[in-house]
Parts: sequence; structure tokens; C-alpha cells
Amino acid sequence: MSSNMDLFVINRYKDDNEGIDIAEQEAKHLENLKKRIAERKSAFVTKKPAAVITLKPQKVEESHIPEKVQKVDIKQVKDDKTTQSEQETVTETTESKKQKQESKKPKLSNEYKVLGVSDFEKKIKVSRVLPYWLSHPINISTKLKTSSCPVEEQDWLHSSLKAILLSEGVTNLFPVQEKVIPFVLDEHKSTYPFWPHDICVSAPTGSGKTLSFVLPIIQILMNEIGCHIRALVVLPVQELAAQVAKVFKKYSAKTRLKVALLGGSTPLQQEQQNLMRYTESSGWVSEVDIIVCTAGRLVEHLQNTEGFSLKHLKFLVIDEADRIMDHIQNDWLYHVDRHIKLENELMTGRHSNLTWSSLVEQRPPPHKLLFSATLSQDPEKLEQWGLFQPKLFSSAAITNYDDEDQIRLYATPEELVEQSVTCEAEHKPLVLYHFLVDQKWDKVLCFTNAAESAHRLSVLLNTWGTGKFKVAELSSALDKSTRESVLKKFTSSEINVLIGTDALARGIDIPDCNYVVSYDPPRNIKTYIHRVGRTGRAGRIGHAVTILLPNQVSLFKELIQSGGKAQLPQIQIETSILENLSDGYHQAISATKQQIHAEIDSKVKKSIEIKRRLKSKPQKRKLGNV
Repeated sequence: MSSNMDLFVINRYKDDNEGIDIAEQEAKHLENLKKRIAERKSAFVTKKPAAVITLKPQKVEESHIPEKVQKVDIKQVKDDKTTQSEQETVTETTESKKQKQESKKPKLSNEYKVLGVSDFEKKIKVSRVLPYWLSHPINISTKLKTSSCPVEEQDWLHSSLKAILLSEGVTNLFPVQEKVIPFVLDEHKSTYPFWPHDICVSAPTGSGKTLSFVLPIIQILMNEIGCHIRALVVLPVQELAAQVAKVFKKYSAKTRLKVALLGGSTPLQQEQQNLMRYTESSGWVSEVDIIVCTAGRLVEHLQNTEGFSLKHLKFLVIDEADRIMDHIQNDWLYHVDRHIKLENELMTGRHSNLTWSSLVEQRPPPHKLLFSATLSQDPEKLEQWGLFQPKLFSSAAITNYDDEDQIRLYATPEELVEQSVTCEAEHKPLVLYHFLVDQKWDKVLCFTNAAESAHRLSVLLNTWGTGKFKVAELSSALDKSTRESVLKKFTSSEINVLIGTDALARGIDIPDCNYVVSYDPPRNIKTYIHRVGRTGRAGRIGHAVTILLPNQVSLFKELIQSGGKAQLPQIQIETSILENLSDGYHQAISATKQQIHAEIDSKVKKSIEIKRRLKSKPQKRKLGNV
């Protein structure tokens, strides 16, 4: 049937004379197979394999075909007396029937596709097409120290805000403030039906992102009259919310605007009393104009606070947007959008006709402002925010729009010096001690990947560096007042080193931090950016050092490259320096073990005492079924 069927030949033996013909036929088949094998080899050597094999029917002489193999096309007639003419008529009729049947069947082509030919061909890479606003952002400079935007010369800024900025020592605006603030102010000068463009801001930590939304919101709302909630700022944790609320209260002190902080530190009932007030003339009215809150507490007020309304909301600010995006608490954005939609339907009517008056009465959605140092620029992730004709402000300039990895670039201030040091695991405490004592580093923030590691390291350094420096542990286990006291001592240099986990790395402003040491390398590029962002803030010089083990160097290099950074310069420490510190280290490590064992024993004793007290209490007898 085909050349591939040459391997499958059935030879039927009848007489000895036919063996010669069969042998010749097998020899021809073998020669044909060898020719095809040679053709295949030559095709693969030249790397131009034929994609299609065309099959041609071979003509085989009837004399070489055994009698029993030949197919009889003439219908045998039972009657032996049938004449030759009758046989011819029978054969003609059978052939005409076969031709009709074959004409009805689909014609099979004698060309067959060879599978696997294109497996090793180079695939064409499909370039990623980004939306225009993502591929063409408004660039923001990372040079904070050399920014030239004097506050007094900016006509678009209100005089009262200028006075507060100058009193705080702010004489020049940072690049992100110079770009974002006038853009937001201009967007709200447009009248209906032009709604303001939502914005996404990706700028380094400590570059002034908070004032970028605080100043325009206060300037726009300061002259409006009404007891409504008009600005809502959502943050991931209570510490950040308290920090932003403090800035709002400072710059709105000379206005009639009232700011409320909603978080877990205050009971819900007390917050409800401070938020809403019922009047006989207007019903429920709001006591505040600007709310700074966490996502979880916002949902609680939407569901439980009577009269709480966001129908007059003008601004919705999401700070640390990438963290809120990754951990959406109680699906708060859905609740906010649903609440605003229901309030507008009650106010305008659910089934209003499409007229000019109904269009004019339709309120625009709140102006969404997204801020983060590591804001994801993935269109699929940004889609969930429901942004209206957004604009992107980014410090990381995109040079290759077709490259998928270019959308993940992050930026750090140019005043930040980033380095790394490689050592063995047993030398990590020695390297850190060398920085603190020999290099005389002060106001150092040290990060570990676990709370237990932070505790052991703090005990070791306090034992080892008695009289030379003071170390404090700053963790989520401490209450708010204790954290504030520790940060005040750190600012006044009563404490030289703060050791904690990545819970400190997100947005918290630690004043005058000169050095950041990653005792354990970060797990991803976002964590690294937020760690090193605790120093080099507001145009000050900062240093960030990452301590690596030899088997962590390659992974850390890939992590840095994923953020669009070059390889960090290495700090070389001589072995003689570490050898001189080994004696004191061994003494300190033995004292540290004793102290940690004593802490564990005390915890065990306390737990045993609590269990004994519970067992000693008289238990109520349970009455059985009678």
C-alpha cells in the first residue's frame, strides 16, 4: 500500500520453483528500505527534514506475484457453461459499480504529515502587549537630595500648607510630590462630565509618598462644606494607619477638617460614637471628614455602624497597595463598592430614565489613588481595583516594553548604598559584631527571618557587647506603648541596634536609621526593597548590607536581578579579624545558652502552675440522666 508497508510482506510458499521469485522480491524490498533509510539520514544531517512524504504507487509485474496473492476482480460464475461474452458483461457491470462507489467515497491524498519534525524548531515568542498607561508611565526621579522644587515658588499650593511645610523644615518638594500633587489638583478642576483619572504611584520608600496624597486631599476638601465622609485612606496594619493619621492631623490643623483613626487599638463602640451623630433635622451626620483605617475595621463599620455612609466619598486612597492586594481582608473593596452603589441607587432611584438630568445627578466614583514602593504593574492584578482611565507614576523607567520582566522593576533612592558580605554560618555573628564595634555603626536596624532567631541574636549581642552598645528586640509581641518607647530610645541613641522580623519593614518610619543589616537574606525582591527602604529616607545617606552564606549567593543574585538591579558590591573581611573575635564569641554563646535555657524553664514552670491551679479548682458535678 505504501512505502512504510514494505516491512510487512506476506510470503506464501507453494512450490520450490516459486522460491526464486520470492527471494528476488525480498531483495528488492530490502534495497528499497535501505534507500529510504539513507535518505532519512541525509535529511537529518542537513537539518532540512522533509515535512511531507509523497507516496507513489509501485507497479509490480504480475509474473512476480504468487497466484494465491493475486486478487480476482472477475466474478466467478457458478455455471461452467457460461460463455466468455457473459463473463465480460459481468465484469463490466461490477467495475461500473465499483467506480460509482469509489466516486462517492472521499478521495484520500497520498501525502502524509510527518510528526515530530517541528519539535526542535525555534518557536516564535509572542510579545506581551501592555496597556498604554502601563508601558508609558510618567517618570519620577530617584534623586531626592538634589531635587529643586522650592515650596515657596509653587503657586498651585495653598499658603496655609506652605506655612506648615516650612515650619516642619520642608523647603523643597521631592520628585514624587512635584509630579503627583499638581496632577491631582488639576484633575479636580475639571467639571462634569469629565471624571478624574485614577493614579498608581510606584516610588521608593522614604521618597515622600504620604504627603503626595495628604496635601492635595486637604487642599481640595478644606473649602467644602458638609458633614460627610469625603476621604477614605486604607492601610494594611494599625501602625501605618496611626502614622498616616498623624500626618493628616498635622497638616489639617489650620482647617475645619476632622480626621478619625479607625483601628483595633480602640473599641468599636467608642469609634461609632466618635464617627456618627443623629440629628432631628438631617438624620445621621458624620462627625469627621477624613477617615484613616485598616481594611478589617472598615468592613466592621460598614456592617455594624448605623448611619455610616460613603455616598459622598470623593477620595479613596490605598497605601501599600500591593500588600492589601495580596491579602484582601474580608473582601473590603467589594463591600465598599456595593455600599456606594446601593447608596446612590437609593438617592437617585433604581429605575430612573436615561435623561440629561439623570446623567448630571449621577455621582462620579471616588477618585482612587494607589501608592506603594513595590506596586505590581501586572494588568491582571490591577484589574481588580476597577480603575478609571488610570495613569502610572513610576520611578523605575521601562526601557523595553516588549519584555515581560521589565514590568517588575523596582527603584531605590540614589542616596542608598547597597552591599553584601559572604561568610560561613558560624561567622555571621562575628561579622555583625565587627560592624558594630570595629566599624562603630550606630542606629542599626537588623532583620531576621524568624522571631526566635531575632530573640537569640538580641540576647547574644547584649551579652557580648556589654558596655559597648545596647540592643533591643522589636517584635509584634510587644504592645503599642512598649514599641513607641523603644523607638524613642533608638532615636535618642539610648539603643544602638534594633533587631526584628519583616513586620517592621512595611512603611513604618523609623527616624534616623543609618544602617540596615539583613542578617538573614530576604525571601523575595519586595521584602528586600522594603527592608533597605528603612534607611536613606528623605534624601539622607543610608547603607544596607546583606549577610550571605556561600550557598545563598546565586539565589540572592537572581533575586536582585529580578528587581532590575546590578550585582551588589562585596565587602571583604579578613580572616584575622574574625579570629580575634572568636574567644569573646565562645564565652558569649555559652552565656546565651544558659539564659535561653533559664527562660524556657521559667515558661515551663509557669505553665505547670497554671495547670495545677485549674485542676485544684472544684469542678461542678454533672447530673446524670435518671
